[in-house]
Amino acid sequence: MENLYVGLFGILVFIVLILLSVPITFAMAAVGIGGLTFVYGIEGVVEFIPLKLYSFTSTFTFAALPLFLLMGFVAFYADLSRDSYDAAQAWLGKIPGGLAVATVYACAIFGAVSGSGLAEAAVFSRIAVPEMLKSGYNKRLSLGVVAAASGIDALIPPSILMVVLGVMTETSIGKLLIAGILPGVLFAVVLAAAISLFCYFKPSYAPRIGSLDTSWKTRIRTLRNIWAVCILFVLVLGSIYMGWATPDEAAGVGVIGAILVLIQRRKFSWSNLAYAAVDCGKASAMLFLLCGTATIFTQFLSVTKVIPTMTAWMTGMGLPFWMLMVILIVLYLFLGCLMDSVSMLVLTLPFVVPLMQAHGANIIWFGVVFVMLACIGGITPPFGLTIFVMKGTLGEEVELNDIFAGALPFVVLQVLLVGILCLFPQISLWLPGVMFGK
Repeated sequence: MENLYVGLFGILVFIVLILLSVPITFAMAAVGIGGLTFVYGIEGVVEFIPLKLYSFTSTFTFAALPLFLLMGFVAFYADLSRDSYDAAQAWLGKIPGGLAVATVYACAIFGAVSGSGLAEAAVFSRIAVPEMLKSGYNKRLSLGVVAAASGIDALIPPSILMVVLGVMTETSIGKLLIAGILPGVLFAVVLAAAISLFCYFKPSYAPRIGSLDTSWKTRIRTLRNIWAVCILFVLVLGSIYMGWATPDEAAGVGVIGAILVLIQRRKFSWSNLAYAAVDCGKASAMLFLLCGTATIFTQFLSVTKVIPTMTAWMTGMGLPFWMLMVILIVLYLFLGCLMDSVSMLVLTLPFVVPLMQAHGANIIWFGVVFVMLACIGGITPPFGLTIFVMKGTLGEEVELNDIFAGALPFVVLQVLLVGILCLFPQISLWLPGVMFGK
């Protein structure tokens, strides 16, 4: 049997395993190891796989991933998420849909020190949803706002998705992180404007709160409480932008800065630090395992000529680039309904990146578009991992259907944002283009 047929059979087995609800990590490992054993024999695989796993996961640039995660978890235990929400609420609480708009900007602010959109969804489910419901906001609107706004974290650096994408495509992680700033700000502004406009015409969904303290004294006080977020953001992103530090070095500085903030706020304890380290260890182990098994699966597809054959077939069709992007957007929207964003990333990059390169597309721009699509995938049924995180956090207080129903209108808005990023790539590419560092 030719190797190509072995590769295609492996893909079929992989699809069957996914349909049988086998975790994608184990499905990729089983098919990759089994296929490489068929091609190389057992002795070749025993020698090859440990070396391949070690060489990939020990990549120095991968050090940024657990460090950014640790910074975010420490920032959470320092209560920076609560302070971000209080500041946004004091400044924006009196406009139409004020608490919902405040939630959007609080997610953007806290996103500057947290790299996980799922963590942000859990945090603001505890903070913002009860506050909005207590103030008489429509339940589905309250849930949908948190679900959609948590995706801003995936764009605003530090972004775990950007780090994984940079390592797997051998693209500058620093430029990928910086590229997410303007799209992230655009996402927040458009989302907040749409919510406020909707609540202006539908005031029953978001009643005005007369008792909310939005005095200048309170506003200034809340701004003082988020100075740590600003300093950490400038330290980490500023050092990357100016070329003074690599992403992993900047992430290390961010961890030290977050611990100092924890101490300054008198919230430091060895138990808090241990909880943050354990949370970071769990998340890092999952991501490293997923990326490691993806390299085995990718190697199997490369050895059996599946990737180069499919790339040559797609480019040989002569499709214009805009049509290829439409196909990819539809594909990612479909995959987003079935799997989490990191799994979607590691599974599709081996096929998609050669296509992008064949058409001369900028990988940094594509990375931003992919992350935006991943945000959509997190809130679409039936999988919608962000939705399930919110349900797990809120428990019996809400129904799963209410969260999905609240989030779906924002899917349309996010698809429009994807279109804007595709039509105007300079939104993503301008800041990386004027960076001092590489």
